[in-house]
Amino acid sequence: MYNFPVSKTVDPLVHQITDEEVSDKAKEIFESMKEHTGEVPKWMRVMANCEDVFVGFFSLFKATMDDAPVDKELKWKLAYFVSELNKCEYCVSVTLARLKGFGIEKEDVENLKGVSGEKELAALAYAEAATTHAFDVDQKTFDNLKKHFSDAEIVELTAVIGLFNFINRFNDALGVFPDIA
Repeated sequence: MYNFPVSKTVDPLVHQITDEEVSDKAKEIFESMKEHTGEVPKWMRVMANCEDVFVGFFSLFKATMDDAPVDKELKWKLAYFVSELNKCEYCVSVTLARLKGFGIEKEDVENLKGVSGEKELAALAYAEAATTHAFDVDQKTFDNLKKHFSDAEIVELTAVIGLFNFINRFNDALGVFPDIA
């Protein structure tokens, strides 16, 4: 897996923007995050080094992970699945925490017991294909997806998959790892 020092905190490869350094639009997002969760996550402090990217990504994240047209629980299952495929420790830890909030335990997710039928299995098969070989998603996988989801839902599922492929790569490339307990 990852070979990082055994300590409580693992610092990313680039500076984490502090509350005093954050500027304009990013400051509003920091304040909102602190209000809702009590803290600003490490990945946000790293991404805030480039305010335009941070603000744009956060806007896309909110639009993608809201509750329409696909329900949030399925989106977070896909986010976990993509993050696990990519072996992004930070995103796996975050998505597992979100799924626990839906009452889904880690073991259920890891064994796909948290999957509730053909519809979710079709979404997971698509997520795997889009993550591992997006240029060549097989027609059978896509046809099965179309049996269960509208075009709008498929666009949103694809956005979730793409969003987490991006943030997985972003976090891993910049050394944004979960803190060690």
